[in-house]
Amino acid sequence: MIRYQVRVARGEQGISRGHQTFEVELEDRMTVLDALFRIQREHDPEFTFRCACRVGMCGTCAASINGIPRLACRTRASVLGGKRITVDPLPNLPVIRDIAVSMQPFFDQWKRVTPGFRPRAPESTELATIPEGSRYMRLSKGKRDCITCGACFGACGVKAASAEYLGPAAINRAMLRLIDPRDGAVEERVSVLDQERAGVWRCHTQFNCTEVCPKGITLTESITWLQRSLLRKSSLRNKA
Repeated sequence: MIRYQVRVARGEQGISRGHQTFEVELEDRMTVLDALFRIQREHDPEFTFRCACRVGMCGTCAASINGIPRLACRTRASVLGGKRITVDPLPNLPVIRDIAVSMQPFFDQWKRVTPGFRPRAPESTELATIPEGSRYMRLSKGKRDCITCGACFGACGVKAASAEYLGPAAINRAMLRLIDPRDGAVEERVSVLDQERAGVWRCHTQFNCTEVCPKGITLTESITWLQRSLLRKSSLRNKA
């Protein structure tokens, strides 16, 4: 067992009460999420955080760990270096209590890009297929696995300064829909993406979002692809 000093943020509804440090013993294989559970069970039952699947599939346990947005369930304490761990809420999201944040701003932006599938031919009775080797198959590889954890939203420096900005996850989702040959909601998405303050032009290409994505999605690449495509809008309407 290894003894760690785990420093966690305390507070609620936007009122910070600073940090509180707990001594926690963990085995080498244990994660930061295990440390949070031990704090709650052994020290303070009112300590609050969010989690669900505990295996890196739901994204619920995302937090700022030693200053970097990560999934607590996928972050082993032993790989962080040192015996002090600081856990804060994800930046750019309102705090509900302690480490738990509201994802409402994230999903508000997510909904703006029309994330749901909108068929091009809703009355068709033929099976809609995507040909192997199509642009969708080429460009979507490795970009379809977003778990909406909000890590990219928290890491984005532009988002910290601009509440209107869509954020990397929403833009990546919009790209996937725009290159899908079965989807027809092109104009709706382009009208949102092609905005100076809220759309893709606000990205400063800092790669923070790509760096922290737990699924390894190259989010900056999605954004720059859309920027190039918006300069020649016909490429978004031609879904071949």
